Amino acid sequence: MVKIPDPKELVDSVADGALEVIKGPARIADNVAAVANTYAKEMHTNLDDVQKRMPDDPAVIADFAIKTVGQTVKAGIGLFKGIGKGTMDTFEGVEGQIKRVTG
Repeated sequence: MVKIPDPKELVDSVADGALEVIKGPARIADNVAAVANTYAKEMHTNLDDVQKRMPDDPAVIADFAIKTVGQTVKAGIGLFKGIGKGTMDTFEGVEGQIKRVTG
């Protein structure tokens, strides 16, 4: 026999599911902001290093270029991961609400 959910629980679950969807963009934005903040800090550190070592150590230019490329690639990957994680967290939240009603 199929259990019919309590209407109050059904309404609450639908509302909670809608809230999970609404939170999705904020989750993604938080994740992307964290990656961007880390990237900015790393770039500032690199630039400070260049300022300290120039003009006495011209090798700093190559070092800076290599670090910048690596950090940029890492940040790009981090952005995609942040978007994916925010999306998956949202889907899992909605799925949890569906399971709450359907069992």
